[in-house]
Amino acid sequence: MGFKKRMICILFILIFSALVPLSLHPGTYDLNVIDTPKTHTSYKGDLRFDFTMYDRGGILGSAVLAITDFAFLGVYFDIGQVIGSEPMEWNQPGVLARFLVSDGSTFLPQIAIGYSYFMRGEINKVKGVTVNGLYVVGSSSFFLAGNEQSFTYGIRYPIIPLSYSMPEHMSVFIGVDMEFSPVFGMKGEIENVKFSTEWWYNAYYNFAFDFNIVDMINMSVEFKYSPSINTLIRLLRIGYTTQF
Repeated sequence: MGFKKRMICILFILIFSALVPLSLHPGTYDLNVIDTPKTHTSYKGDLRFDFTMYDRGGILGSAVLAITDFAFLGVYFDIGQVIGSEPMEWNQPGVLARFLVSDGSTFLPQIAIGYSYFMRGEINKVKGVTVNGLYVVGSSSFFLAGNEQSFTYGIRYPIIPLSYSMPEHMSVFIGVDMEFSPVFGMKGEIENVKFSTEWWYNAYYNFAFDFNIVDMINMSVEFKYSPSINTLIRLLRIGYTTQF
């Protein structure tokens, strides 16, 4: 029965991916810097699908719909150990939301508030539950290599699981999103920075290489490391965007 469920899940993801009409423009719909959020909320009617394969054969998928130019809503599902011989783990699904507070056209920088999972994969789960919570994120632009690049910074506060929702688990993140050409970009960030003297030990140092193979397909290869786990975690993300 476990094998049948695994095959049905993989088949569903493959069929779903193949049926999605694609119209991705390079660099336009990149909603996240690796795991940490950005201020970008896409354009009204944009429908974004993401599938991430993480450690131990798990898959985190999400669907996000831009309800206006300044806000989007979405859902995500997380299934652990889809690939491999171990029994699959059907984890609690969650919601995604982001609202743009300032678009940077005034004296304020771009600022957004939202709700999301914190990190993908087993490392973010507390008693088997993916950590979710509120965040405030800001971004600033700078020019390098002939393109406009983005510097992102923000703060997160966990809400789920409730036993983890404490001020001491609040964290800070910073990230840089650099686009060198319409088909290639690099990203880096430091996340899970706690307000403690050993913040460097618990923080995660993440890097990603972003590829637009064709106008229709966006793919990222991501690497995550923290001294607290002393291992390199690899993730593969594939994204699709279409108009609703």
